[in-house]
Amino acid sequence: MIGVLAIIAVLAVIIVPKVFSTIASARLTSAVSSVGAMKSSVVEFAGKYGTLPVTVATSRLDDLLLKDGLIDGRFAIKIGTPQAIPAIAGGTWARNNGVWAATGGASQATQTRLICLASTTGVPSAAGGANYRLDGVAGNNLPVGARVVSAVLIGVTATDARELSFRIDGDAYTETTTATADDRGKVVYAAPNAAGTTNVYIYVVHQ
Repeated sequence: MIGVLAIIAVLAVIIVPKVFSTIASARLTSAVSSVGAMKSSVVEFAGKYGTLPVTVATSRLDDLLLKDGLIDGRFAIKIGTPQAIPAIAGGTWARNNGVWAATGGASQATQTRLICLASTTGVPSAAGGANYRLDGVAGNNLPVGARVVSAVLIGVTATDARELSFRIDGDAYTETTTATADDRGKVVYAAPNAAGTTNVYIYVVHQ
């Protein structure tokens, strides 16, 4: 009996970490796929209406895509801070005189979501999704005033943030440690906080 228990204990030590590692990897793979699906829907929306509306604190671009029937549900992933239950209502989108705008709603700042902002020249890790240096070169910002769509991932662990960067941007634009901010490529984020988490912004498309 002792021998059997010892064997089980050894197997548990070997297998359990691999199981958790596989689950974590699957969640990251799913997140990357979800961002890709959002890009297709955003491009389709822009082709249909000609432009993308800017979001504010209370509005989400994925709510607009949902309203237009381009996606089946809000943008959500299985890493970072879980979505609030019940969902926090965002602004209600309506089109008047050819212009989309959202009114009402509560702040979405704590929620993983899709946003669209007018681009700036701010440092990407601090720009909140308003700028990216896609070629990794400091100063090579997006055109000022362009509409840039980002997937915002809230409360992501430093390890997952770096792994997302590696999977989307490759080794060249990925930080060597999990302790520093990432300003290069399509995945950007500030240095992790004391709890070891950060908000990740993933470039989707700009117009």
